[in-house]
Order: sequence, then structure tokens, then C-alpha cells
Amino acid sequence: MALKRKKTYETNIEKINGARMTIETQMMAIENANVNLETMGAMRAGAEAMKNIHGTMDINKVDATMDDIRDQMDFATEISDAISRPIGIDDLDEDELLNELEELEQEELDAKMLDTPGPALVTPNVPTHEPERATRVENDEEEELEALKASMAM
Repeated sequence: MALKRKKTYETNIEKINGARMTIETQMMAIENANVNLETMGAMRAGAEAMKNIHGTMDINKVDATMDDIRDQMDFATEISDAISRPIGIDDLDEDELLNELEELEQEELDAKMLDTPGPALVTPNVPTHEPERATRVENDEEEELEALKASMAM
């Protein structure tokens, strides 16, 4: 009997837990729907605000304004270039200046190469006098050769 009652209570607990989960799921779905509703309202309000702001604007007007701004920026750059250019140096050609700089650098390099000392040559000491000949050794050899010739002639 106690086991049946326990089994009944466990079944009821499972049903209550299942119902509780269903209710919690519904609550979360309602909260999500409410958030979605508020989001849509905010997006509609934003769209209306953008319509009011852009109501007087036209893409052609914006393009024309941007063209005017670019023209004025170009004009300002030309004025700045004219002001910053030194007076009396208008006739200088940039290629001519670069060639002159290259020639000066080459001259400097040539001068450095001419001033560089060459490698030090190490040569052996050469005697200035003629070496003495070993005449005695030569005489001994000649005597031996004569003795050999004499013994062979016999």
C-alpha cells in the first residue's frame, strides 16, 4: 500500500513538474513577444524620425553639395600651393634637379673611391747580395764522378 501511494506521489510530482515547465516556457515566449513588440515600435519610431530628417533631402541635392565641397577643397589646395611656392623659383624643373643631385652624389662617390688607399702588398724580403756557392760540395762530387768513371773504364 505504501509503495502504491509512493508511486502515485511520484507520478503527481512528474505531472506538476511538466506543467511547471510548460508554464515557464509560455512565460518566456510571452516575454519574447513583448520584447519583439517593443523593438518593432522603436524601429517604427526610428523610421519616422529618419523620414522627417530626410524629408527635405534629395539625392541630387546631396550630390550637388558634395560636388561643391570637392570644388572648394580643390580651390583651397591650389591657393595653398600657390602661397607655399617660393618666389622666383618657378622655372626649376624637378627632373633637372634630380639629375643634378645624382651627378653630385656620383662625384662624391668618385672622390671617396680615389681617396681610398689600395690594399697593402706584403712582399717577402729579397736578399740584396748574391748567395755563396758551396764550392767544396761541388768539388767533392766532381771527384767522386771522376773516380767512378775511372773505375768503369778499367
